[in-house]
Amino acid sequence: MLIDDDHDIRESLRLILDSVGDVAVVADVDCGERGVAVARQLRVDVAVVDLRMPDMDGVETTRLLRLLPEPPAVLVLTAFSTDDSVLDALAAGASGFLLKNFRPEELPAAVRDIAAGRGALAPSVAATVIREAVRPLAMPTPDRSGPDDLSDLTERERDLARAVGHGMSNARIATHLGISAASAKTYVSRLLEKLGLQNRTQLAIAAHRAGLLS
Repeated sequence: MLIDDDHDIRESLRLILDSVGDVAVVADVDCGERGVAVARQLRVDVAVVDLRMPDMDGVETTRLLRLLPEPPAVLVLTAFSTDDSVLDALAAGASGFLLKNFRPEELPAAVRDIAAGRGALAPSVAATVIREAVRPLAMPTPDRSGPDDLSDLTERERDLARAVGHGMSNARIATHLGISAASAKTYVSRLLEKLGLQNRTQLAIAAHRAGLLS
């Protein structure tokens, strides 16, 4: 499903996605409120959501979509890599985001990754996300309790978080840790549940904040 207040952008997104054989656009709407209503009625695997919309912005739209009984994964579109709301959208449950000047082939690839439970951070903005995510480390933090405190993890779980933080796929994690790809997927899911995180992107940020990648 496409959620964007700009009709021309929605048409462009639809043309790109309709040009590939394994993605079907089941709905496109012009506001977050209508998008949430449609997602309650349709089986939507992925919602592509504009970050900046009037009335209900992409952050609130993402939050409400993720609260649905059968929530779609959310891919956020933004015009600026330095948008302050990007991290808010990820915290609300978005699995990743793309800049609106993406190359045509990047959108279907991101949708596939999101649908498969993987994160999708545009390379041109990943550095910005990580930099903003770790900025609090420069400030005194006497109490680091919460999902960014990874001190209770086992050494294997820390290795797993480190691998996700480096952007490894399940196949690469399997090779790195000497396990099967299916086991890698299961272990990542269990780690996300243990930390109370919703997706690999949030785990990658937590790994950076915890200093596992330094």
